[in-house]
Amino acid sequence: MTIRKQVFVINDNFTFFQSIKKSMPYECINADYTKSAMDIVDTFEENEYCLIIICVQEPANRCLEILHLLRKRVLVPIIMIAEKLNVSEKISIFHAGANICLEKPLDFHLFAAQASALVQLYLNAKDAIHKNEPLMFGTELIINPFYRYVIIDGEPLELTRTEFDLLYYMANHPKQIFSRQQLYRQIWGDDLGISGENTVRSHIGNLYKKLADAGKNYIQNSRGVGYKFVPPAGKE
Repeated sequence: MTIRKQVFVINDNFTFFQSIKKSMPYECINADYTKSAMDIVDTFEENEYCLIIICVQEPANRCLEILHLLRKRVLVPIIMIAEKLNVSEKISIFHAGANICLEKPLDFHLFAAQASALVQLYLNAKDAIHKNEPLMFGTELIINPFYRYVIIDGEPLELTRTEFDLLYYMANHPKQIFSRQQLYRQIWGDDLGISGENTVRSHIGNLYKKLADAGKNYIQNSRGVGYKFVPPAGKE
């Protein structure tokens, strides 16, 4: 499964944001930007990020509120960039959930190295979790990501690599509706174009047919919105 190496930046200075983006290591080139931390709730429901960078001219207590808000919702690494801080302020920032705290003026070479290290740590942790935890919906459906097999009612279901990735990703988020754009980003790691629309539609159609041949309708189409995985009855 491909995870898009995307960064979310909360910053109230667009010029500084551009400097941050320019200095990012090549594997973190995709960066979304907002001036307000309040935008983060909706944004994180639509995208998956590997790193959060916060650099706002807010009072110290407000910055801590932002960190607490983020830590309640996500386990993504966080870099806080701030003006000159004393030791007590730095400790409070770490306790609130930041992984790294950098001071201005920013050393962009050091920043890039730390950002790259955090992203890689996050990706390695996700890989380790996903490789070792099969999804089990009673005895009716078993999806094993390590050996990449699917068992339905005791019988194996033959899937292509992409079909398996689609099923496994959606089964990890039961009943959540995914647009074709979200699925294309997650599985193919790229932005959706005209060919991407057809690619997702084709692979979902093949997966749907194979499940239907097994007498199951785990993948359902929410017309005009996207697709969702509906687990076996009583196995949510």
